[in-house]
Amino acid sequence: PPIVTLSAPPNATIADSQGSATITDNDAAPSLSVTDAVVTEGNVAVNVSLTVSLSAPSGQTVTVNVASANGTATAPQDYTGGTGTLTFAPGTTSQTLTGPIAGDLLDEATENFFVNLSAPVNATIADAQGVVTINDDDPTPTLVINNVTVTEPDSGSVNAVFTVTLSAASGRTVTVNYATANGSATTANNDYSARNGTLTFNPGVTTLTVQIVTL
Repeated sequence: PPIVTLSAPPNATIADSQGSATITDNDAAPSLSVTDAVVTEGNVAVNVSLTVSLSAPSGQTVTVNVASANGTATAPQDYTGGTGTLTFAPGTTSQTLTGPIAGDLLDEATENFFVNLSAPVNATIADAQGVVTINDDDPTPTLVINNVTVTEPDSGSVNAVFTVTLSAASGRTVTVNYATANGSATTANNDYSARNGTLTFNPGVTTLTVQIVTL
């Protein structure tokens, strides 16, 4: 604050030579906000960036805590999480947060995670959460079933084992229905036993089998 000093009075003495003025700030504290971001996942890691902004420059140092949080995307499988503190020097109005998104070759649903702001010093928070959306870049796998040849037994039965294959491992659960249908062999002629059902490929599984009883 400014100080006023008295000195050298010709016809008086000084009892208190110094006065000071206090300046009260009338400016509201600036507010903090964090942006959202959208990134396309690659086969290798790619970076995503969010911006944390002050609504106005401040004459004071501003700090705020930052922490990631899982959504449908989880760390460290889908992204690299972390915590820390951002510091805005006087006059600074924006900071950039950058982190890696893990790459893979699996077909996946769109996923997301969050970046949260908390415990600001010399500022308030207007938008406390940024949402990072991860779009998948891998194609949907295809399904194929093989042909099978079996030798009809003289008695009893033998299984015809069909293999159903995914063209690539998936990050999602894949299901497909199957059902037998008559060709030149028929159930009416007691050539095989009719069957139907659903195959479920859990994430990472690429082959399953269907067994049909031939008579």
